Amino acid sequence: MSVNKADWVEALEEIPSVGKAGGITTNASSPDDKARAARDHRWQLAFFVAVCCIVLLMLLGPGLVPPKVDNLHYVYLAHSMTEGKLTVDNIPASYSDVVTWQGHKYLPFGPLPAVLLIPFLPILDLGVHIVWIGYLLTLLNIWLLYKILGATGIKDERRPWAVLLFFGGTVYLSVALVGSSYFLAAVLTVTCVLLAVLEMLTKRRPWLIGFLIGLAGMSRLTSIFVLPFFMWMLWKGTASNPMADPPGPHDPAQAQAATRLSRLAVNYALLFAGLAVPLVLLLIYNYLRFDNFLESGYNMAVLSYQPFVDARAYGLFSLAHIPKNLFMMFLQGPMAYPSEDAGVLLFPYIMPSPWGMGLIYTSPAIFYAFRSKFKEPFVKACCLGIAVAMIPIITYYGIGWIQFGYRYALDFLPLALLLAARGFPKPMNNLSKALVLVSVVVSTWGAFILLTWIHIAG
Repeated sequence: MSVNKADWVEALEEIPSVGKAGGITTNASSPDDKARAARDHRWQLAFFVAVCCIVLLMLLGPGLVPPKVDNLHYVYLAHSMTEGKLTVDNIPASYSDVVTWQGHKYLPFGPLPAVLLIPFLPILDLGVHIVWIGYLLTLLNIWLLYKILGATGIKDERRPWAVLLFFGGTVYLSVALVGSSYFLAAVLTVTCVLLAVLEMLTKRRPWLIGFLIGLAGMSRLTSIFVLPFFMWMLWKGTASNPMADPPGPHDPAQAQAATRLSRLAVNYALLFAGLAVPLVLLLIYNYLRFDNFLESGYNMAVLSYQPFVDARAYGLFSLAHIPKNLFMMFLQGPMAYPSEDAGVLLFPYIMPSPWGMGLIYTSPAIFYAFRSKFKEPFVKACCLGIAVAMIPIITYYGIGWIQFGYRYALDFLPLALLLAARGFPKPMNNLSKALVLVSVVVSTWGAFILLTWIHIAG
């Protein structure tokens, strides 16, 4: 996809500090107009400061992470792939989540991030941090989300504030900032999902949508479960206008129904045909490693933390894992520092849990999603995609330790963000903007804390 001059002009006009989207009236002649202009100016300044802080943290962050931290799984796999191998026999013994099988070492993860890194190996071997690859993907993701919001009809001031919320006020910020193998896979998954959503809202080629979702699954297999969003959109035929059902042709009702059913069958066939290509490659990838098309290696991976060993004893996926996942996803709050058993608390008095923190604390503005109008087909599609995508996540034994927030939620957070953007008041009021900025402050704090954890671990 190319970015033309018109795109950049449109983007600049919608940034809160520029143009009509910020709500400025340059010829403020009454006291009310002057007060409104002053208030808008303060919000513009706050938006600008938030963006600058995020950019500064991302630029300085890689210098805080030691280069030998145990997070370069995909770099080892990428090197092996260039040699025609799928093993990682030379990976350090300190690395966790490694599978030993018939005298060789393998990774249980999907292979797409390693494939992505192959062209970058020369600069990575020179000491360039892997996080910079994630930053390139993040630039693409910002543009994709911006275009998607516009395609759903959000072209006012809600658009830049929604972009700020997702990339600066959710777990995405800490994931992009750290750039470990686990986190790079999450960033790449977001890229694939956003590409699929944009395709759904524009050219709507079912085979390409399916292929892109399959690619997301080659990074994080659980992300495939957002597929019902696309199936619903194809069924309702609302990709070009998410606000309402399309008018039917002037055929008799019975002929019209038959035509729509035939078209739907073709679209679904193309969707699953596109999805099948990456999935077949995954099956072959599994067979080449473990002589079993269905064995990914997660059941055999060496775990370095006892709670994970105990959790996996209940099953890789199990209903027993739901309460803990839901608690960490929504309810887990900050913890007393240095501990709740301490005689007195020490500065900074609270710390995030390394198991994660609930969305209600890390991204309060995302709950504007509940203000979106459920009667709209697009909103229903998002809700369906989120609900189904949550199933494998909340039944999985791993929570995502060490992290800030709940990083597995990135499988469905793009859809939740689209709902939140629709739920923002129009025009945005002080509360909605304040909650976005609170989300940014909390996520920035958490991202910095996560960096210090990794620095200490390194």
